[in-house]
Amino acid sequence: MNPLVNYFRNLQEIHSSQAAVKETSYYGTLETLLNEIGKTLKPQVGFHASTQPTF
Repeated sequence: MNPLVNYFRNLQEIHSSQAAVKETSYYGTLETLLNEIGKTLKPQVGFHASTQPTF
């Protein structure tokens, strides 16, 4: 299935569950979307979402 369609479906599921906590609840879904898109690029690109600051 289209990664963008999956992204919006997952957002809807998270939102509907009322278990979302700020924007961080959606980081995993965004990470999955960006990694799926990154797999199609040459060279392939990966993305990792983190809630921890990187100094």
